[in-house]
Amino acid sequence: MKALNPALSFPMTRRDPATGYTLHGRLFEDPYSWLEQLTAPEPQAWVTAQEAITHSVLHAVPGREWLRDTVARSARFARLSPPIPAGPPGREFVWQADASDDKLKLLLRRGRGAPLETVLDPNTWASDETLVFAVPSPDGARVAFGKAVGGTHSPVIHVLDVETGRLLGDRPYGTSHASVVWRPDASGFFYAACPDPSEVAPGDEDHWNAIYEHRLGSDVPARRIFGDDQVKEYWCTVRLSECKRFAVLSKWDYVHANVVYLLRLADDVLVPVAPAMRSLNQVQVVEGSLLIQTDLDAPRGRLCVASLEAPTEWRTLIPEGADTLQTVTGIGGRLYAVYSHAASHHVRIHARDGTWLRDLVLPALGSVNRNEGEGIVSGVSGAWNGDEVWVQFTSYVQPPSVYRYDFATDRLSPYHVPDVGLDASRYVTKQVWYASPDGTRVSMFIIHREGLPLDGRQAVRLNGYGGFNISLEPRYSALNAAWLKLGGVLAFANVRGGGEYGRAWHEAACKTRRQNAFDDYIAAARWLVAAGYTTPARLASRGNSNGGLLVAVTALQAPDAFGAVYCRAPILDMLRFPSFSHLSSATVEYGSPEDPVEGAYLAAYSPYHNVRSDRRYPVMTFVSALNDRIAPPYDPIKMVARLQAEAPQGGPYLLLPLRASGHGGGTTLTALVEQDVDELSFYCWALDVAPPVR
Repeated sequence: MKALNPALSFPMTRRDPATGYTLHGRLFEDPYSWLEQLTAPEPQAWVTAQEAITHSVLHAVPGREWLRDTVARSARFARLSPPIPAGPPGREFVWQADASDDKLKLLLRRGRGAPLETVLDPNTWASDETLVFAVPSPDGARVAFGKAVGGTHSPVIHVLDVETGRLLGDRPYGTSHASVVWRPDASGFFYAACPDPSEVAPGDEDHWNAIYEHRLGSDVPARRIFGDDQVKEYWCTVRLSECKRFAVLSKWDYVHANVVYLLRLADDVLVPVAPAMRSLNQVQVVEGSLLIQTDLDAPRGRLCVASLEAPTEWRTLIPEGADTLQTVTGIGGRLYAVYSHAASHHVRIHARDGTWLRDLVLPALGSVNRNEGEGIVSGVSGAWNGDEVWVQFTSYVQPPSVYRYDFATDRLSPYHVPDVGLDASRYVTKQVWYASPDGTRVSMFIIHREGLPLDGRQAVRLNGYGGFNISLEPRYSALNAAWLKLGGVLAFANVRGGGEYGRAWHEAACKTRRQNAFDDYIAAARWLVAAGYTTPARLASRGNSNGGLLVAVTALQAPDAFGAVYCRAPILDMLRFPSFSHLSSATVEYGSPEDPVEGAYLAAYSPYHNVRSDRRYPVMTFVSALNDRIAPPYDPIKMVARLQAEAPQGGPYLLLPLRASGHGGGTTLTALVEQDVDELSFYCWALDVAPPVR
């Protein structure tokens, strides 16, 4: 495959030796800092030239049309959410998309058996506009929805009148709107937002997040309900209790800890439940009692109960166990607890007093919960006083599906299981354990076709994340499905830094322990070779966001372990990351460059500062989402410039800019399909995989 492009001619890159900075007495050169000005003519021309070279490689891969057809078949399937009751009995909203839709729509059913009506259809909007969230009012008459441009971040709330289809004139205060909760009487809503930019110091536009209340049609300024006056990096979320007497308010120190208060809606009094920033907590109100899921004094989680009269006096209801307790949802008078058991999900049903009743058997090894800005969200939903239990499920070989569970019969019934053209019975998902250099046992999922020969010649794509308490769990993606159909092997290493095994596993790779995650990942690559799956030349390393940092660092530290690297939307300059957007709050995870000890540790592995001319690095593609608000979009650009100039023995090093894309990729399914085709084309080219030619 690489013979298709025998002589890639990259443009000369201007090097500015005068730029740099001194940190803790050491000079750090930054000769490509001029590329950070992404809207300036010179950087734009450089990016465009690099993009043309990358496309000349990827578009020349034979079988690219087969890849596009396969990704499209895997990505374009009907989607349907569990119903969202709002208004009179029987009235409900659903999220839905047909296989031909580029974006999810919000629909309304006015009663049992009634036809679905379109409420919001972002497919009629501009292609770069996205519907980030939509929350119906309790009476079902209005919908507060968030619209963003060029990605899913920084949405703006609009209010729609469901009956007329007209937008109200309401314009809620602030920026980056999120976490909307209506008042029970539908007179207004609470939401999270950052202040107007004119009201904060320059550079703080993504900070000082707080909960505000907006009253519909009111000229009264938004009322700030909850926030922090000392720490600008905290962010806030709000939920409504099922009894509708309380708003549950949380303030987060990234993913390390949060505090929780109740806002008593009858008199707007704040009631502390978890007032100290020392643990992760989720709180529900159930018939006059509080259920508190926490990792306080229980690294793998426990469930506590407290009274509304003494909300800070907790008593353990479900004690800490061997598995990691992720969520607990009260439905039908019972407690549905979702655990991470060796990085996949198990659901256990308990009585209200905590007594175990039975396990809810899932369709296969897979995932129920999901990670969102409000922490881990349960995939088991329903009402405490209701009898319907909804279970969302996905796996590496099954797309997001919805099931109904009947407790009386102990039966899980399919409600919506999409067809993606992937026969799950033809593939094997297994979990292996391997040793990291310090002796720690690390788990890894491996997925491949049934009957795969262990002849050491398979094309393997290894994935990792290793940070922010985020677990790498079995989840479907069109990209993964297409790779499996191509005959490739998938591997997902549950390295330290993630949340698979509780707080201790996460903290084992925080700050000056980050090398543990890198060691775990390199060990995974070497295990795959030793176990007979592949060779380094046929092993691709893939990471996104913090996973992009992981694959970049490990490629520089152990270039002989990988044949190719796909580094998407990463942070690569670990000495300047706090200056970008909201990333100053990420120092709780990575450490601070300003701290002498932590700064030296960051400098020792920061990819941008550790390129060596005497090493032969693997072929690498760095992906920059140009509208990224989470990671600096210029980091991959500067990294490519440095590698091309300073590490000529290896590579080549390609830059793939994603235009009109945020951290999560394109705003339409069509754009996401094309991005997946480019990624698969890179693997085919780099690992010498030949897709069928039509």
